[in-house]
Amino acid sequence: MLSSMYSGISGLTANTQRMAVIGDNIANVNTMGYKGSILSFESLINPSVGGFTGNEIGSGVMLGDVSYDWNQGTIQRTTNPYDMAIAGSGFFMVKDASGDTFYTRDGEFNFDASGNLTTSSGMVVQGCVYANPPANPPVPVPITIDPTKYQNVTVDSDGVYWAETIATPPVKTALFQAVVCDTTDRSVMAKNSNNLYSKTTPGAMEKIGVPNSNGLGSVDPESIEMSNVDIAKEFVNMITAQRAFSACSKVITTSDEILQELVNMKR
Repeated sequence: MLSSMYSGISGLTANTQRMAVIGDNIANVNTMGYKGSILSFESLINPSVGGFTGNEIGSGVMLGDVSYDWNQGTIQRTTNPYDMAIAGSGFFMVKDASGDTFYTRDGEFNFDASGNLTTSSGMVVQGCVYANPPANPPVPVPITIDPTKYQNVTVDSDGVYWAETIATPPVKTALFQAVVCDTTDRSVMAKNSNNLYSKTTPGAMEKIGVPNSNGLGSVDPESIEMSNVDIAKEFVNMITAQRAFSACSKVITTSDEILQELVNMKR
């Protein structure tokens, strides 16, 4: 009876964790570039005194892994000319004030007063100096356009940043191009706050290039990739988690009633 109670407790714990993941997904249904989390469970089996014999009874369930749904989110048009969405695989590369590198699918970009292209949280977006043909692989540098020298910045469908010189007459010049990068093993990507990801293993991304090269995705200017969370699917997951939680609670109460009957027999 005690083993069944502990199995029920493990089920309560597991389904509480599942509800936490479901709640996080639903809360981020409108978060730009958000990728839904997927929780997996594993059976818990304790070996017999002499080791595993093949006749063991399970001892419940435990958390297996939290992975991410990397499917493409819906691309939505915006009114900001510097917004950018990735269609396909890859991440934008950004750096914080300390020079640490992070990755994001959230292309909500803008130029600050110093001419740096930044994310909504102030990270500096990395690109490469424009070249035709582009370097392979490109060398990432901050996308910085001096507002005292250039005006009327635009971005084309290849992710190239054009600007006009502040001169008479103005000359339209290609200055930078967006850079997209990706890893061959997405399991090394960990979520951070502010729609960022970091690598859990040392080293740079295995694939890096300009958009639509090296198997990387293309870019869509003046657009944003929305969250890929399916709200209907999450509601179904919520119902099944609730029912599983109730069933595990019933296992505990039933085991308690059987123990009580045994105690009463002794009396």
